[in-house]
Amino acid sequence: MIALIFIVVLVLLFPLFFSGYYVTELIISFLPYIVIISWIFAVITFVHFRKKMKPGYPISAHRYFRGISFLMFCFLFFWYSKQFNTFYVQEPFIQTAQSGDLKVLFANIHKDNIQYEAIKKTISDADPDIILFVEFADHHYAQLKEFLQTRYPYINNTTRSKKFVGNVVFSKYPITNKADDFPQWMRRYGYFSVPYKNQDVYFYLVHTSSPDNYSHFIMRNEQLAVLVQNFKNHEADKKHNNIVMVWDFNVTPWSPYYDILASAFSGELVNVTKRIPFLFTRRFKELPLFFVHIDHLLTTPSLNVNRFQTFTMPWSDHKAFLFTLGLKE
Repeated sequence: MIALIFIVVLVLLFPLFFSGYYVTELIISFLPYIVIISWIFAVITFVHFRKKMKPGYPISAHRYFRGISFLMFCFLFFWYSKQFNTFYVQEPFIQTAQSGDLKVLFANIHKDNIQYEAIKKTISDADPDIILFVEFADHHYAQLKEFLQTRYPYINNTTRSKKFVGNVVFSKYPITNKADDFPQWMRRYGYFSVPYKNQDVYFYLVHTSSPDNYSHFIMRNEQLAVLVQNFKNHEADKKHNNIVMVWDFNVTPWSPYYDILASAFSGELVNVTKRIPFLFTRRFKELPLFFVHIDHLLTTPSLNVNRFQTFTMPWSDHKAFLFTLGLKE
């Protein structure tokens, strides 16, 4: 038991002293679970410490260790609880879609997803004006082409290869593609505009590499840096008012790399998901009890997100977003 407590303490302390490392990223991504684990071990060490406080038990190093461990787990519990709560804002989300709002569906469809009929039904039931898919592959287009073209006459996909794969947009409104005017990384992001109520709404559809190993971790960080720089270049030149950035960023709100993004977008984009505590958007199929928050929705203050909901996209390991956009008066 003492060895287990010692290992857990070391693991939970690591992110406090070594920010930005790959191991830190893996640990901090599961911050809600860290809070729970800290509380459980605080209770365990307290119970053991109380037993050793009974008359007849001699003072020993083990007793001191359990006492110190209890205080350490209490500290970790309150520290990580504070970090968890810092991201969220105490602002109620009023679900009041307005007539004429722009309805948008975003989903990581999963590149190996073959539940074509279920996907069609999901789209039909939601009836969005704009569909934003990532991990959309050739076989998806082959099976869904006829269904989508009859409902969404406008289409845009990033042209990183000859294959129809990656980020794709289907729309009832005309699309003006902006993504091919500048160099990007290999996994390109979508950048386009659609007309809405005599104004243009600019969309960034982003999907960065998953940091499932160290090289992908480095790749993702480089992609994030490129995106931030490109965003600043675009908006410095064009001064767009209505911007929507929807992403599978593979970054949790508690990552130090999210802090960099939040600082870069501060004053320009607001993260809508801050208003929804305990929003877990990805489930690990290999570890079904573990969920993380890695999908986000950001908008400029000129736009109202009047309704926001998540739902399960058939066979995907990510939650889908369905939201409505309106222009502020």
